[in-house]
Amino acid sequence: MLKWKILAVIGFAFGVAGMMWGYAQEKKAPGFYELRVYTAQPGKRDELAEAFAAKTAGIFAKHGVTNVGYWIPKQSDAELGISAENTFIYVRGYPSKEERDKRNAAVRDDPEFKEFVTKREADPATKLVVKVHNIDMEPHGPYTAVKLTK
Repeated sequence: MLKWKILAVIGFAFGVAGMMWGYAQEKKAPGFYELRVYTAQPGKRDELAEAFAAKTAGIFAKHGVTNVGYWIPKQSDAELGISAENTFIYVRGYPSKEERDKRNAAVRDDPEFKEFVTKREADPATKLVVKVHNIDMEPHGPYTAVKLTK
C-alpha cells in the first residue's frame, strides 16, 4: 500500500512539474509595438512585400524582433496618406522601447541585412521604399486581446 502512495505522490509531482514547465514555455505577448507604414516606389509594393517575406522578416526574428503581422491595404485613404497600390504596413513587437532600440541596432549591423536591404535602398535603381512612418504603441485597456507583459 505504501508503494502505491509513494508512486501517486511521485506521479503528482511530475504532473505539477510538467504543468509548470509548460507555462514557462508559453510565449508572452510583447509589451511594446511599432506600427510601420511604408510607401513603396510606384508599382513596387508587391516586390517590397516579397522582400519582407523572403528575407527581412527572418532577419528581424533572428535578432529577437516579434513579427506581429504584415498587411496590404485594400483601399486608399488620402487623409492618412495611404495608397492601396503602394502602401505596405506591418507591426513588430518588443519587450520594451529600450529593447526595440537595441534589437533594431543589431538588425542594422547584421551583414545579411546590410547586403539585402541597406545596399538595395542606397541604389536608386533598386530602391523600393519612398518613405516610412513609424508609430510607437502599447496595448491599452481590458478590451484589447493583446496584454502587456510585466
